[in-house]
Amino acid sequence: MRTRTLAFALVAAASFTAACSPEEAAAPEEETSEAALGSCAAARSGDHYEFLDDVCHKKVLPTDVDRNWQCPNVATSATATPAGGGAAVTYAPASAAVSVDAAALRGIVPDSLEVTLVLVRRVGGRPHYRYLSNGTHDHVAQPWSATKFMAVANGARALREASGGRAGLDATVQGVPLGDLVTTIHNYDERRFSSNGLARWFHDVGGRSEANDLVHGWLRRPASETFGGNYGAPAPGLGYTFRAPSGASFSVDPDGSTGPRNALSTRTMAEFLKRLVMHREDAETRLPGIQWVDLQHLFYGAPTSTMFPGKVGGMSADTAIYVQSAVDVAKVQSESRGKFRVFSKLGFGDGHYVENQYACFPVLDATGKPVPDAGKEMFLSVRLESGGASERERDALLARHV
Repeated sequence: MRTRTLAFALVAAASFTAACSPEEAAAPEEETSEAALGSCAAARSGDHYEFLDDVCHKKVLPTDVDRNWQCPNVATSATATPAGGGAAVTYAPASAAVSVDAAALRGIVPDSLEVTLVLVRRVGGRPHYRYLSNGTHDHVAQPWSATKFMAVANGARALREASGGRAGLDATVQGVPLGDLVTTIHNYDERRFSSNGLARWFHDVGGRSEANDLVHGWLRRPASETFGGNYGAPAPGLGYTFRAPSGASFSVDPDGSTGPRNALSTRTMAEFLKRLVMHREDAETRLPGIQWVDLQHLFYGAPTSTMFPGKVGGMSADTAIYVQSAVDVAKVQSESRGKFRVFSKLGFGDGHYVENQYACFPVLDATGKPVPDAGKEMFLSVRLESGGASERERDALLARHV
């Protein structure tokens, strides 16, 4: 099982500010030509793909990688009026009950794409949300490796509990920073450890029953959704004794059970990621026990890396470039003054592509202040299991849909 990212046609078609109605957007074609695929030789051969694996090495990272970064976007109102006409739409704070507009993306993306899109408007310093779909947001399916960030977050929670709050993902195991293990899970640099084996190890640390409880207790999702399954590889021999930043040592009792299979909807995965990213903004929905420093390691990897020195890691290092490929990334870099962000986790198995992602594309003026109502921010969870004459074509198809 591998993991990679999703495409950005949704943003272009369903505009973050509802600037385009479904009636105005043409539904994407279902097929793409194999001959038209591939912007480098590696993308036209082998079993790795142009957008999922970034085999052409086009991934662009922000030039500003401040680990305390917060999306600087500013909206003047929680209500937005579509530029093309139509009724105004209202965004709601995290304290409000979630309401998904299940018709908003119909005609923009096909029914074969399972999708939940959460648009964000920051009003008065507080994020407000609008949930969109094509009616597939509650469909339950195998998410493959796209859930690995969830296993890591549950592991961080358990480490905080076992250490009395002294350590989480800022700990080390056998001298290896946990942030480097998080990076390996996302960048698939498997010279020392496998991504799948490490994800299983984080389930050993966090507990499979506890992981499943997050879906039902914390997110309040239905019993049909389950989480706690392993990822097809044995855990590495790292052990379960950790060293906190203070130098103190502590251990956890590993969970060696066989957990419930991973079967989740795009709505659940998008909500899980939303609550992690918005840990500081939405205190009422944050994951109990986890600390912001743990999420810094999840999003950026270890600040002092022994495995990837000088490189940005964590969810920033996910290999998929679906979102990036859907925008003019040079323009995004310029308009944001290098302060944009993409956090993501891909999933791939049996020809099924899954991607969970967060993106913030600010527009800053000459003084570095955000231009009101100009920036874009979203959470996107997608799954595509059909289309195209090959897995390579399906990879490009997903990029087109995004």
